[in-house]
Amino acid sequence: MGFFRNIWDGLLSLGACIVTLVIFGLPVWATHQAITYGIVPAWFYVALVGLVYVGGNLAIAFLRKALDGVAPLRERRRR
Repeated sequence: MGFFRNIWDGLLSLGACIVTLVIFGLPVWATHQAITYGIVPAWFYVALVGLVYVGGNLAIAFLRKALDGVAPLRERRRR
């Protein structure tokens, strides 16, 4: 029973990773397009780098939890 729970928790963490990439990826792409077409000034890349840094760290943390079989809101595996 615990084996399937760890698999389920890993799938939940993988889903959280994918959702994080989508939530942070869409604004990054839209901001890049706005800079490319001259709608906003080029210094907006500073904010873009910060957004990529935060989103990337969150996605890596959720991916690590998914590979370890840990639920997204937990620190350790369930017993």
